[in-house]
Amino acid sequence: MQNRIVGIDLARAIAILLVTWKHSMASFGASGLLSGAAHYGLEVLMQLATPTFLILFGAMLELVYKPRFETASFMSASQRLFKRARDCYGYYCLTIIVFFLVMGTYSWKALPLVFTGFISVPYSNLIAFYTAAIFLAPFLIVARLRWGLFPIVGAALLIHLAHPIFAALPPAPELFGRDYLQHMSGYLYGQGVNFAGPSLIHGLSLVCLGMLFGHGLNRTSKADATTQISPRGSIYIAVAALSVVAIYWNWTTPLLSLEALANTTLRMQSHPMYFSVGMVGAIGLTWLCIYVYDIRRIRMGRSLQVFGRRSLFAFGIGNILAYIAPAEFALYLGVWGSVTALFATICAVTLIYDQYEMYRGRVVRLRLKQSV
Repeated sequence: MQNRIVGIDLARAIAILLVTWKHSMASFGASGLLSGAAHYGLEVLMQLATPTFLILFGAMLELVYKPRFETASFMSASQRLFKRARDCYGYYCLTIIVFFLVMGTYSWKALPLVFTGFISVPYSNLIAFYTAAIFLAPFLIVARLRWGLFPIVGAALLIHLAHPIFAALPPAPELFGRDYLQHMSGYLYGQGVNFAGPSLIHGLSLVCLGMLFGHGLNRTSKADATTQISPRGSIYIAVAALSVVAIYWNWTTPLLSLEALANTTLRMQSHPMYFSVGMVGAIGLTWLCIYVYDIRRIRMGRSLQVFGRRSLFAFGIGNILAYIAPAEFALYLGVWGSVTALFATICAVTLIYDQYEMYRGRVVRLRLKQSV
């Protein structure tokens, strides 16, 4: 098998495509138009996208970035992560500017408060989370190398065990009669206004659990000089997550639990069942992709890797296009036609950007080769 686990890249790509489809639906008010099994199936599938992306981010920290920190200085190993955090914040600010210009909701004086998270706008919560998570990732890896994996995982589990405590915390108090601090409290620990979830502390706990998942995906060498990936660790994690789901699920009226999962109630509550379902979904999706692309070595569909490779761009440009997509499109294309058109546009722009970056990389390498 190849050194890089292709299945992880494909699973991440599928997760970002699900987020893109979800935002495309929200842009044209398509959420809730389906009914029955189609409604619940699609909504639950889209709800799995965010925890899957967070878990796989943690897995990549363990598999890709941790070895770099073991062999290089902190600043050298952190450089790429800090650059991605800067780029992520750039998309966050660009999203806010586009929202301001299109919607005209806030005055120019309010923009500094929006840029710093004291006023939140639609679709901005998640990209704000990624900015902080990517910036904090080097320090998380250092803690993992210094104290080991299990203390970090233990702290992550304590956050979820403390769910009743977090749920009982009040939002931050008003400041000058405004809810500025409540936007920030929602972002930090989940109790505030315009909170979409997950909070920073809960999202980082899922990244830590993703590091545990990634640790279980490390290759082991065999006597015949080949390598393999053992599913044993993933099975243990999945069983533990399913046990949490079994504890919290409403077995008397299961449709209530399914509806709470589908309509983002559990996500906004930072509920342990939301993260547990996400963990199971991420493990199942990742292993399906590993089986198809790393074990069976099927090549069909590998082109989707581009969306995993350009996930930050796809997410950022997707938010912007969701803002500026004219609602009038629905008059000509219908709701689902408009959703599909927006989704396809985001995908096309991402593919064009990927080709540009690949071309630019080739030019840089050619110039370096010529200068030697």
